[in-house]
Amino acid sequence: MKLLHIGLGKAASTYLQKEVFPEICKEKKIHFVELSKYIDNNKNFKFHKLEDINNLDHCIGFKDYILSYEGLFSWGWEFKDVDKSFQIIKNNFNKDTTILLILRNPYDFLNSIFVQSIHSMNIVQPKNFFNHDNIDVIRKDNTYSLYKFDYKYLISIYKSYFKKVYVYKYEELHNYKFVRDIFNLDDKFINFLKKKETIKHNKSISSYGINTILFLSQYVDLLKIRKFIKKRERDTKGFFNKLINKSLKIFFLRELFQNNLDKFLPHRPYKIDKKFIPLDIEKMIEDYNNNNFLDNY
Repeated sequence: MKLLHIGLGKAASTYLQKEVFPEICKEKKIHFVELSKYIDNNKNFKFHKLEDINNLDHCIGFKDYILSYEGLFSWGWEFKDVDKSFQIIKNNFNKDTTILLILRNPYDFLNSIFVQSIHSMNIVQPKNFFNHDNIDVIRKDNTYSLYKFDYKYLISIYKSYFKKVYVYKYEELHNYKFVRDIFNLDDKFINFLKKKETIKHNKSISSYGINTILFLSQYVDLLKIRKFIKKRERDTKGFFNKLINKSLKIFFLRELFQNNLDKFLPHRPYKIDKKFIPLDIEKMIEDYNNNNFLDNY
């Protein structure tokens, strides 16, 4: 079997890549392929990680493997480019490749993308973050285009070519149905995976932290300050250098909240006001909850 996990981002992809897929590969005696070994990681990609590659499956060479990269469905995770991304995937993998797509409640997905932007200090106020622009620029001015944001269409284009397309919900990954369906692994193995659920990856900062960063960003360039401090970090060797680096990180707002303040303050996740998402988001949530486009549910 050749399994290609194409997304979405912000849907447990890091957990799957670090904790789940490697264990499945060990159990099934197949290869876990890292995309970074087949692309030029120093290149400034214009559109897609595979834009300069043709028939990556042949380059990989293994009969059975799992390849997981959440940006394959669209780099930047904007749906306006899903058609072009799909063509690139077709050019690199044959129709016998099994596609795995993990979806997430559309509001939570979009909210998480906004929060990640704040984490990266690419700060845009909530009311200005989402738009409907259809331009050949990925994440223009650190915003997010909602043009063609449509789960049903995304699923349909992959089903139009690939013989097996599995679609699951992020919110129900804990039942590991996809492990049973795709890999035919038993309860013993699934119970082993469940023990890993206490391992957390990419924990977001609290609502208090996000609001503090949004407030301060109106008066100072936080990204510029972060870069300024970064340049003054020392070599990690030696106690004195480590002490200086630790002291400097006090001024990194994201780390200050993640590693310190959020441990003592009540942790409430940030929720962007739905009025700032120019979609019929309530209808999308309803369709998602009713499984209106998921055949394998």
